[in-house]
Amino acid sequence: MLSIVICHRDKALLWAIKKSIEETVGILYELIVIDNTENIYTILSAYNEGVKKARYDYICFTHEDILFYTKNWGQKVVNHFTDPETGMIGVEGGLAQSSIPSAWWYNNYFAKSARNMLIREKRSKKLFLYTSNPFNEQRTEAIIIDGLWFCIRKSLFSKISFDEKTFTGFHLYDADISMQVLEHAKNFIVYDILLEHHWSENISKDYYLELVKFTDKWRNNLPIQNKKIADNYMDIYNWHALRYYILEMKTKDFTKKDIKDFFKTYYPVAKKRHKSFWFNAYFSLSKYIGLANANRIFYRLEKISGFCKIPDYTKKEFKQHVTA
Repeated sequence: MLSIVICHRDKALLWAIKKSIEETVGILYELIVIDNTENIYTILSAYNEGVKKARYDYICFTHEDILFYTKNWGQKVVNHFTDPETGMIGVEGGLAQSSIPSAWWYNNYFAKSARNMLIREKRSKKLFLYTSNPFNEQRTEAIIIDGLWFCIRKSLFSKISFDEKTFTGFHLYDADISMQVLEHAKNFIVYDILLEHHWSENISKDYYLELVKFTDKWRNNLPIQNKKIADNYMDIYNWHALRYYILEMKTKDFTKKDIKDFFKTYYPVAKKRHKSFWFNAYFSLSKYIGLANANRIFYRLEKISGFCKIPDYTKKEFKQHVTA
């Protein structure tokens, strides 16, 4: 009933996730392991290969650094797809996507993302539950679903595929396939399937380069947001996306020319489509005192004033084991 696709690179992680799936999935499944230990595939080509081999109606794509904490989660996946409008489900993602290159988690700053997942801290080894359900729903309609784990109705792959031509590595496959699904169905963040992600906490420079490709590909569809979000959300978010991307560029060894060119390209987009005195003031001030100093001042003022909500999720230590 369920096809599970893994792009495999680490033997220890593969053994652990195999065991975890076997003990928790609760329904008939097939495991499709695409061996990428020799770096033959990108994650997009690996997943496309997995789709070709899948026999069942619902395909789950998962990183191999995942462990499952919910018993019979396979049946819960199937139950979600009984809704004919459901095309894709996952456990975390963003409810809006900017016309400025931006990762889905940039939404966190204004409390419009959703999640239900476990992360183990590297140093303390403690396990924490991260949750965000902005509208207090059983599941939340999303724009972008994160790639750590997601499931898609197999029939959609007659119309969609992982875009190997545009994206050449291991990034933005999730955002792109989310947008493709949205052309035919709906995406949902679900809260009844709990898993642990052993995240490396590292985002490479390549990610930001691919993010520009993604925004360029979908420029005619952006910005886009969940209908329950206030209409003026993008007035704030697009400006914040521009600010945040530039700050990320400064930490990822982009040259001053790269940053200048990016600003020259996307500042007019933000200014034309989404007017904001606050962010205009931010960028005007940054010309005199620098982006980093302007950022320190504005973030502090925003936090004090309640203009933003940091963080948009709750974080609690988690001590339970597999749950029903």
